Amino acid sequence: MGLFTPRHDDDGELEATRRHREAQQRLADARGRQLERHYAAGGSASQPRTHSGYPESSWRKEFELYVVKKGDTLATISRQVYGDNNQWHRIQQANPIVLKNPELVHAGLVLRIPKGEGQPLA
Repeated sequence: MGLFTPRHDDDGELEATRRHREAQQRLADARGRQLERHYAAGGSASQPRTHSGYPESSWRKEFELYVVKKGDTLATISRQVYGDNNQWHRIQQANPIVLKNPELVHAGLVLRIPKGEGQPLA
């Protein structure tokens, strides 16, 4: 396989999603170890925890993950998810670090998509 051999889009999407989930799991594991050290040192349990290692107020309850495909824009993603092109601001506001310029969306980018209906985030 050469340096510029194109990969099938689905393979790239699956790989990006896998890498993202692994990174999130590593963060959760590190947070779990940090909390264990805190509790072992006599700290109190201020947040209830789930069996997955994520706190109850985890971002996973508020967001879905979406891997950008070739040709996607925030408006087309918004139409797919919310049924309205004009809700793209919600996606932009949920991803301030990754989407500094909403016109620069590239394939393979993993975005957090706010769940539910409603107005753009404040």
